[in-house]
Formats: sequence, structure tokens, C-alpha cells
Amino acid sequence: MRLSHKIILSGIIILLSVKVSGQVQEKWNHSIGINLLQIPATTLDLTYELALKPAYTLILNPGYTMNYANSFDFIGYLLSPHFDCGNNGYSMKKQSGGFIKLGMKYNFRKSFEKRSYFYIGVLITNSMIYEKAEFADFEIQDSQVENLNHQIFIIGLTGTAGYNFRITDQLGADFGAQISAPSKSFRDLYGYSNYIPGMGYMETCGNGIIFPIMVLNLKYKLR
Repeated sequence: MRLSHKIILSGIIILLSVKVSGQVQEKWNHSIGINLLQIPATTLDLTYELALKPAYTLILNPGYTMNYANSFDFIGYLLSPHFDCGNNGYSMKKQSGGFIKLGMKYNFRKSFEKRSYFYIGVLITNSMIYEKAEFADFEIQDSQVENLNHQIFIIGLTGTAGYNFRITDQLGADFGAQISAPSKSFRDLYGYSNYIPGMGYMETCGNGIIFPIMVLNLKYKLR
């Protein structure tokens, strides 16, 4: 089993075990959710949130990208500046992998009864990506096409901010954005059209280090 598969499997096991094992105090709020805006990016982006107090929420956010190279991530494309540098001779065939984010949000509310509020937070993102690509050196006439693949672990710091609103007593949603700063290992990715599971897409051209994601997280409050 690839390490990326182990990452997502571990996250799901932890998420389920929080619900199954032990007793969560009734005064705590906990919920599960899915980021609807990452589905077009062929990504299953799940969350488990545990609010110990109205102002503070612990977050476990596992996910897995099936193949970003075949996705239709219109929002991710809009969030990235576009350059004329091409993709440095690389043609991406597969970009897949798992991630786990761990962190905390600060909620601008004084009680659990408040139905809508702003929040800010920070998460540590652990991401494993597998890339498969074809490469041709355009500076060499009749250059042979090389088939390449590799797997890279990338850790990053993710900031999040947005607005939470209640739909029903059990159903709510977060709408906001996440901005991630990955470790230098992201520079080992093929080409300039870079995607990192859990952090997002960015055309770097050797310059960018910030990866954005929009969030519409539909959440169900567990009893």
C-alpha cells in the first residue's frame, strides 16, 4: 500500500474512532463535513470538527485526490496567476495523493447557540503526491519523450478564514478560503503547473510559494 493511501486511511480511522470510542461530553459540539468545491478537482475532502468551547474548534481534515490531471478545477484555475513559461516541457498524466490537516479555528461567537459567525484558524498540512508525466526537452531537436514518475511528501502551514452559517438545526456550512505555504520540497514537482493535495493548485513558474483553496464545507452536526 502506498504511503499516500495509508495517510488517508489513517485519517478516516481516526475520524471514525473519535465518534465510536469514548464518550464525548454533551456540552461539546462535533460535526463531520465535506468540501463541495473540491469535488470537481477529483478530491474527497472530509472534516471532523470538535468544539470544546464556543470560541475554539479542533479540526481533523483528511482527504484524497484521485487524479488532478483529469479534473475540472475551474475555481483553482481562477485563483492562480498564469504565465507564458509553459510547463517546462512536462505533460502531466497523473497527479494523485492523500493528505491530513490538523489544527484549530477561533470562532467569533460567545455561545453554541449563535447560528452564524466568522472564524479564523491555522492547520498543519501533511501531503503525499504521486506524479506521472511525459517530458521532452524542446531545446533539443527531435528530443525523445521520457516517461517519468515520482512520489513526494510535502508539509505546509495553512491559514483559514471564513463564515459559518446554519442551514437547519443539524446542517450547517463554512464558506471561506485557505492559503497554504508548502515546504521547499514542492520545488521538486514536475513543471510549473503544480498541484499539492490539501493545498491546491498554483502556476509557479519558479516563483510562487502560496497555494489557495476555496472552501464550501457542508457540515452535519453529530448528536
